[in-house]
Amino acid sequence: MERAYREDELIDSIVIDSEGYIYGKVGNIDIEENEIRLLVYEAKPDERTVPDIDATKKELLKKTDLTFVEKLQKTSPYDALTLNIQKEFGLRLGETPKDEHFLKYAEKLGIEIPYVKVVQDRKEPKGFITLAEVKAIKVAKIGTKESLDLMKVVLLQNPKEATFRKIPLQKVVPFRKTETIRDKLVIDAKGLTIGEVDAVVLFHDTPGIRVYSSKPNDSVSLSLLIRYLDKIGRPDAVESLLKYFKIETDDRVYRIRMNDLEDFMKKMKFKFRISEDLLIDRSVKEFVMDIPWKMVHKIGDVILLREELSEIKSKGF
Repeated sequence: MERAYREDELIDSIVIDSEGYIYGKVGNIDIEENEIRLLVYEAKPDERTVPDIDATKKELLKKTDLTFVEKLQKTSPYDALTLNIQKEFGLRLGETPKDEHFLKYAEKLGIEIPYVKVVQDRKEPKGFITLAEVKAIKVAKIGTKESLDLMKVVLLQNPKEATFRKIPLQKVVPFRKTETIRDKLVIDAKGLTIGEVDAVVLFHDTPGIRVYSSKPNDSVSLSLLIRYLDKIGRPDAVESLLKYFKIETDDRVYRIRMNDLEDFMKKMKFKFRISEDLLIDRSVKEFVMDIPWKMVHKIGDVILLREELSEIKSKGF
């Protein structure tokens, strides 16, 4: 039975045309008396200059002097700074100051706010599609038990993006080398995202594609973590970290499990953001299935299959 979706469930769905090219993402849904239109946007990189919060905190810590009592209680400079900001802005004890509090406090102390350039996506309107153009809609979770990604796909009946880019329509799909299709999304005939291409493989009589799903690596690089904590002005956290995990300077410890690190932060009441840059590897590949080439319908930005996943599995793949 076909599943129906609320408007909010379809926002940010990837819109893919019949040739496998991405037209954009659903930004809004316009319901009129005689027509329903899905408004589509493109994400464009937008470079902006914003305050460097980490560098500002580091400068604030340089100006944070511990009181006699705080020294006796072995209060960290960061906790002392947090307490000063709570008092300055009338925050409740235990209430975490926001970035704007650190910036305003720095301005009060006469600290020049450093700035940094960041790239953020800007939603730029592209056009619209009508329900008459839609072949299938599928919202599904893919991945492993440890990590499930919500993939939302609106599959079109027409080559809307291919026409927009002036790309010739594909009459046949010739064999491809691994490097030309690696990591492309693989989507079945009903819009279900199966995974991503790992490699071109060989059956006894035909080539095919190996599909994988990603799960995040649960290990954090110790050296990168220490460097990061030093950068944001948390030498107290570094000291506690080494003591907690009983790491000596000559120990060959390179990684810490994410769960163990989160337990450490909870027990020691430390709060800092664990950036993806600290992971040993961003993700680990997990095998999903091998699919023969005859099942490949179109290759564009993604790979579209001729049949539904259930039909492909029923044939022994």
